[in-house]
Amino acid sequence: MPWVGTSSAGQFACAMSSQRTLKDLRIKRRGQPVFVQGHVLSRKGQEAAFEAFNDRLAVVKFSDEALVGYDPSELLLPTEIDDQGVPYFEIRRCRSCDMLFPLTLEERESDHEPEQCPDCTV
Repeated sequence: MPWVGTSSAGQFACAMSSQRTLKDLRIKRRGQPVFVQGHVLSRKGQEAAFEAFNDRLAVVKFSDEALVGYDPSELLLPTEIDDQGVPYFEIRRCRSCDMLFPLTLEERESDHEPEQCPDCTV
């Protein structure tokens, strides 16, 4: 079972207008905090850390050391990571399609938060 190409160097990514999921990132970093919205109901809505890619799945590790594979589009990026490295997730539900999406730092701090995901806003 091949484990492929992750990097542990550099900073972890936060949600931006052009990248809100792990799939959107060009370089995936081992340890990248993510919010799981995927298919395993017992893990849905939990935070985890990206480990590696395995046969097109992003393998993430939960705090109890469990490893589960997800489609990278099911893993949301944090809104912010503080100075101590603690990720904060501001997740909202789209009023149009009912999908979850993370706010960017700018959206969270603005006077008017978006009520629709980027796909429905277009």
